[in-house]
Amino acid sequence: MRCPLYPIIFVLLLITGCSSDPLDVDVSDVELDLEFERFEQKMFKVASADEMSALNKELIDFGGELYEFYVFEMLRSGSVYDDSIGTYLYYFVTDSSMKMAYEDISAEFRSFETEEEQIIDMFKHLKYHLPNVPLPERVITYNSAFNYGVISTDSKIGIGLDMYLGQFNRIIKQLGFPVYMKEKMEKEYLPVDVAHSWLATNILGENPDDTFLKSMIYYGKLCYVIDAMMPDLPDHLKVRYTEEEYDWAIASEANIWQYLKDMNWVYTTEMKVKLRFFEEAPTTVGIEGSPGRIGRFMGWQMIRQYMEKNEEVTVLDLINESNESKFLKTYKPEDE
Repeated sequence: MRCPLYPIIFVLLLITGCSSDPLDVDVSDVELDLEFERFEQKMFKVASADEMSALNKELIDFGGELYEFYVFEMLRSGSVYDDSIGTYLYYFVTDSSMKMAYEDISAEFRSFETEEEQIIDMFKHLKYHLPNVPLPERVITYNSAFNYGVISTDSKIGIGLDMYLGQFNRIIKQLGFPVYMKEKMEKEYLPVDVAHSWLATNILGENPDDTFLKSMIYYGKLCYVIDAMMPDLPDHLKVRYTEEEYDWAIASEANIWQYLKDMNWVYTTEMKVKLRFFEEAPTTVGIEGSPGRIGRFMGWQMIRQYMEKNEEVTVLDLINESNESKFLKTYKPEDE
């Protein structure tokens, strides 16, 4: 007797329709209250130093310590409470180079809606996985005079849109940034930088920077939480690589891990070694053809394997797990 096909088809559809990815979650019911403010639009529309003085008071109220840092550290214009601050800031917005930068920001980010949607969605994902962690209340954009991409306080995120105008922007092409940095001054890296800044400032804290392995685990956790915040984002962006750099890292992972073990660097505390593998650079010195920060990538793969092999572990469990041997035991890149 022939067995009817429709029950089998139904089961197959049911199985294929259900995702086994623990990061593929529905956040449509997650509530998030997040304000966005375009400081650069307000600042570059003023017509006099007196107008700037009045606006300065408004921006202090809205931006708080983030705005104070912006004016003092990025613009080098002194204290926002200085009697002459309106004049100093007016010099900034009337400078020909800064006016050109503002024109380019206005063209590239005429609407910030796409970025707003991305940022809201990723923090909804964060709240879903970690409901009790601090979340930003305001996101503020500005022209940073090419000093900072993203910074975070305990309640606000600041974004220097000038740092995401693209490597072929007329101003960026003339600046002294190295090529490997200019390649990442694209708007597609903006959401990742926002996530990285918030996590490092308010959730994971600073890298313990004790042993090589601890740094791997720290950056691995950070990248995995970014995974959780933006599960649909291409993987190369999550680690701030180009597609070519990411493909090279994937293909070379097992060889790099063997190299680290052969050199007895897994538990090293030598600062020079850690700087080579975790800090920004055009390449990881000593590994031909590699992108920079390959240690961060390796840590991410270690954490990913750990989570794949321990499906009961939640994102919160991962953050709280301090037993580094657990991560080390499950990491076998040669098996992939």
